[in-house]
Amino acid sequence: MKAVNRIQPIDHLQQQQVIAATEACIQRGGELLQRTFQPIPVAFDLTGRAAGMYRVQGRQRLIRYNPYLFAKYFDANLADTVPHEVAHYLVHMLYGLRKVRA
Repeated sequence: MKAVNRIQPIDHLQQQQVIAATEACIQRGGELLQRTFQPIPVAFDLTGRAAGMYRVQGRQRLIRYNPYLFAKYFDANLADTVPHEVAHYLVHMLYGLRKVRA
């Protein structure tokens, strides 16, 4: 029987890198827009095909990342997915959810 290669999720150190990159993007966005944005909680509980998701539930804002897709394409997701999800957050903070199309 052939062994199946299973992707392991990113480890704690890599999660810390993703959180730091998320915070750096928020700070950079604030500098460019001349505004202050609060840090946002980050979770590594997303599954499926999406590498990241910005979610709002009531007054709670959250960025969720897929730890398995990050493990498979870590550098690409760090460079592309993190700024993309932060952009959703910044647009929401600037314009609200209903005024701007995704």
